[in-house]
Amino acid sequence: MLCVVNGSGIRLTKQLTMPVYKPWFQGPLRYTDSEMIQVIFQPTKECYERILPKPLKPGLLGGAYLAQFRNSPWGDLWESAIVVQCLYEAYFGVYCVTMHTDNIVSMTAHREIWGFPSKPGKFKYTRKENRIKAQVLSNKVPIMKFDINLEGPGEWIDTGDTINLKIIPSVDGESYDVHHITAAKLDFVIHEGQAGNGKLALQNTEDDPLADLFEFESIVAGTWFRVDLTTNLGKTIAKAEL
Repeated sequence: MLCVVNGSGIRLTKQLTMPVYKPWFQGPLRYTDSEMIQVIFQPTKECYERILPKPLKPGLLGGAYLAQFRNSPWGDLWESAIVVQCLYEAYFGVYCVTMHTDNIVSMTAHREIWGFPSKPGKFKYTRKENRIKAQVLSNKVPIMKFDINLEGPGEWIDTGDTINLKIIPSVDGESYDVHHITAAKLDFVIHEGQAGNGKLALQNTEDDPLADLFEFESIVAGTWFRVDLTTNLGKTIAKAEL
C-alpha cells in the first residue's frame, strides 16, 4: 500500500518519488555489472570556496566520473558527475556538484530522494585497448571530455557517504521549502580495476558553467572499474546556509 487517505489528508507510508498515487521509484537504488571511469584531481582552495555549501568542510580530492550503469530498475543507463571530498561533524563523503544522465526516471529519483543535482545529458564513449576517450554533452556541447591511459591494476578509493544539497524553491519564488544537507551510504563491490594517467577538459555553457566552477591543483590519476553499486536511503544531517 502506497498511502493512507483519511479525513486529515494523505499519510505516506513509504519513501516515494512524486506523484503520490503512481510513484516512479522508491530506494535503495542498485546497479550491477557496471563500468565506471574516473579522473581524480586535487581542487584548489578557491574552487572549494565556490562550490561547497556551508556547513560542509573541504576534503582533499575530487573526481569526475562517467558510468554505464547496468541492471537498474529502468534498464541500462549512462550517468556522469563531478564530486569533491567533504566533512561535516562525524560524516565523511563526497559532495556532488553536478550530475547528468540519459534516463529521465533516474534523474527524477536522484533529485527527489537524495537531492542529487541531476540534469539531462548525452554521452560518447570509446575504448581501444587501454585508451579510453569519452564525452558528456549538454545541449550538444561537450561540457566534459575524458582521456584516460590505463597502465596497470588500480585500487578503489573509499568515497564514504554521498552528500548533497537537497534544495526545493518555494512556490512564491522568494525562498526555499527545502534546503537541507543529506547523507546516504554508498556500497561498492569492485570486481576489477585499472589505473593510469588521465586528462579532464571542462567547457562552459549557460546551463553548465563547469570551467568557471572548477580549478585543479593537479590531476592525480585516471581509472576504470567494473562495479556493483547500491545507493542506500539516508538522512538529513544539517540545514544548508544559503
